Amino acid sequence: MVEKLIREQYGLRIGETFRVGHYDAFSHHQHVYLIVPVSHYEDEELYELYHMSQYLLERGDPFVAVFLLTKQGNLYIEWEKRKYGILKTSYVQGERVFQVGRELARFHQKARSYPYQVSKISRIGQWKNLWEKRTDQLEGFWRGKVNSQPLDSFEKMFAESFPYYMGIAENAIQYLVDTELDDEPQPIDSATVCHNRFYSHTWRSSGLVKVPTDWVFDHCSRDIAEYLRNQFFEEPESLRQEGFQFLEDYDRTTPLSSFSWRLIYSRMLLPIHYFECIEDYYLSAETDKPYYEAKLADMLKNSSRYEGFLKSYEQLLSMRTKKIYLPSIHWL
Repeated sequence: MVEKLIREQYGLRIGETFRVGHYDAFSHHQHVYLIVPVSHYEDEELYELYHMSQYLLERGDPFVAVFLLTKQGNLYIEWEKRKYGILKTSYVQGERVFQVGRELARFHQKARSYPYQVSKISRIGQWKNLWEKRTDQLEGFWRGKVNSQPLDSFEKMFAESFPYYMGIAENAIQYLVDTELDDEPQPIDSATVCHNRFYSHTWRSSGLVKVPTDWVFDHCSRDIAEYLRNQFFEEPESLRQEGFQFLEDYDRTTPLSSFSWRLIYSRMLLPIHYFECIEDYYLSAETDKPYYEAKLADMLKNSSRYEGFLKSYEQLLSMRTKKIYLPSIHWL
């Protein structure tokens, strides 16, 4: 039993378990501990996340979950061929009221002063190479599918839609390159602790607890763009109000540079949502494939609405900021 192993390795007794966000959790002596799967991380990545969480806790963020070390000084235990970390939090059950944009801006600002080198989980300055590699890989996969008839209904949608999304991806990469050539990064553009994907429920579902295994080291625009993208697909009816309120709250707390505004735009241009839907379909179990097929069909149906969303972002900026010029993407 994992309970026995946790007691032996950490000296913690598990009573009743409950959920905090995506994770199983238990309480012990007025603290809450998360049981977090970490099998898909290399040891070096976990040590970087461990040091980041310690630093942010010391910087006064009470909601950061921190890795506990085992009695042997390890960051995880192994049970049934899987690795688990135990993270200590200050989680309190019940709703916490907070402004996501303001809270995210403060979090990013604290983490910008992180003084140690980050290599394994760093994505800063790597977007162009990562985006090109991902687009090229999917193009190669697409060519293979197109040449292997017959196609099922999902593959037909993929075969017909990929050229459109590849064109958008190329636009996003070019826009990113132009931004890096034309614009000058400011102090706010320093690398900070970001999330692999930051969504509206990332902190709400966990009572604001910040879990290090969600993190990467990157530019703040990553979290802002992914939050807005997720709002478009998951909560479209509240996007104009809440999405742009989120932007305003963030910018009021730590004003964004024109370089940041343009990186947000370039990242929202990149059709990550499409790439992930295709990848997830082929990696999923047969029982899950209908979900991704329906998701892709809905995405294709709403492609012109997403273009409209990008256009409204551009208009919002020219209206709100006056001095910031965003070069137009001509196909919008």
